[in-house]
Amino acid sequence: MRRLDPLWQRAAVLGSLWAGSEIVLGSFLHNLRLPFAGHVLTAIAVAILVAGHRRWPVPGLLVRAGLIAALMKSLSPSAVLLGPMVAIAMEGLLMEAAVRLFRARPAGYLVGGALAMSWTLAHKLVTMVLTYGPDLVRLYGDIIALAERQVGPIPLGPWGPLVVLALLNLAVGAGAALVGLRLGREAPEPEPGGRRKNGSPEAGGPRREAPGPGVSPSLPFLLLWAVALPSGLLGLATLSLGWKVLVVAGAVSVAVGRYRRVLRRLGRPGFWVTLLLLTTLTGAVVSALADGSGGGWLRGLGLGMGMSLNAVFVTLCFAALSAELAHPLLREWLERVGGGRLHRAMQAAFATLPAVVAALPGGREFLRSPLVALGALLARTEEWLGTLAEPPRILGVVTGARGEGKTTVVAGVVDRLRGAAVRVGGILAPGEMREGRRWSIDLVDLASGRRVPMATRDPLCEWPALGAFKVAPEALALGAAALSPEASAASDLLVVDEVGPWELGGGGWGPALDALHGGGTPLLLVVRRSLVPDVLGRFAPGSDAPVWDVAVTGADEIARAVLAELRR
Repeated sequence: MRRLDPLWQRAAVLGSLWAGSEIVLGSFLHNLRLPFAGHVLTAIAVAILVAGHRRWPVPGLLVRAGLIAALMKSLSPSAVLLGPMVAIAMEGLLMEAAVRLFRARPAGYLVGGALAMSWTLAHKLVTMVLTYGPDLVRLYGDIIALAERQVGPIPLGPWGPLVVLALLNLAVGAGAALVGLRLGREAPEPEPGGRRKNGSPEAGGPRREAPGPGVSPSLPFLLLWAVALPSGLLGLATLSLGWKVLVVAGAVSVAVGRYRRVLRRLGRPGFWVTLLLLTTLTGAVVSALADGSGGGWLRGLGLGMGMSLNAVFVTLCFAALSAELAHPLLREWLERVGGGRLHRAMQAAFATLPAVVAALPGGREFLRSPLVALGALLARTEEWLGTLAEPPRILGVVTGARGEGKTTVVAGVVDRLRGAAVRVGGILAPGEMREGRRWSIDLVDLASGRRVPMATRDPLCEWPALGAFKVAPEALALGAAALSPEASAASDLLVVDEVGPWELGGGGWGPALDALHGGGTPLLLVVRRSLVPDVLGRFAPGSDAPVWDVAVTGADEIARAVLAELRR
């Protein structure tokens, strides 16, 4: 992979931090049903962007970070991603425009923060109108008319409450920018090693559902939904209620037949029943009170049902579009944009994301001390930027299924290489299997030959618990030393047995591998067969390292291939 220029590296770090907050903190806030959760996330994003730009004041940083964060939003478990992705990209664009206009002076950051926050309000209003249709506008007018009957004329009429909301958004956005300016100046020192969320050596760190549409993307279907969305909205705004039902029923039948996995995320009967009841009854009650006659009830019921049908149609369309946008031709086009720099930046951002997510505080911890939490995260941006330097050279990967003998084969490879005068360092992790599962694991320092117990499932063991295992702190320290840059410099080849979910989650030997960026010693990794793409994507984006499967390749053949690579 060609080296990524510094501007895109910095954008990848900021974009990854922004996306991480959206994915992790966003899920927490939405699960709490916190009002204005989107505004809270935008305020966090503004503070991150302002502080990041104060440290790296280069043109184009903010708009690139917004684009990267928007594309990374695809990791979110939400089924409808297109709207939030557009909102994130626009926030980055508005911040960039304001900062450039004011030449990176404090006023530019304040204006940029105010504009980004205002876009959140505008996006919310437009989304609501698109979701519920023009009937929502009529219902809003009825609510204002009812309020004026009770309290008298409202300044600016229907526009009055919207103007107040706009002013509040401007103030909150500027306040978030002030926080970012302060954090950008303070640059607190990171804690040694950072805060990490570790899993167990076998079970791994936190897991999430693999992103993906669950359907083979199709350009004709992408075109179909791209046309259906605006034309359907136009029809729902003008057709009678009966025709609206037919339009939505047709969309539902197509979507259910093609997007079962995507729609499972939307399959919350309680949500849809509540939506239908609230929109229908709200429309009926408000219209009846505003109209003052029995006919208002019927008109309101029609408005409410129309809003519900509009919501179902828009939700299905965006879910379908999100699935079809994963088409490989679109991804190939993305790789060509800007000479492939955006694609490489995305690879770098995804490589940084596990460390970012591991460093994110818990939701409650963040709400208790948001400034401290943000400051600690921003203090690690230089550390994450450093990991985007020259990645370690992965000479090759030895793979196989759990319990298939990967460690035994690699031990044979090490013996043969040493016979050829190769200095082999790193670690092996031989273990004991009981009843078809790993019961205990030892750690072998290949440079010194020292072997110590590292993990066990024995419930009587007094080591600290980590997932299903008890893990020896002494063994972790020995492994970290065996994989240190100093140990790497004294070796011709560094073996890492093994790299798995624990490392992908930011724990285990992950920090040691990150610290090897910029070093010249090649690595031989041991990786479970199902995790090879994830491990290479995390620790060596773009690597074309050979993969040797122990089911078909023995120690002699692997050793000859490794020796040939070392002598090239």
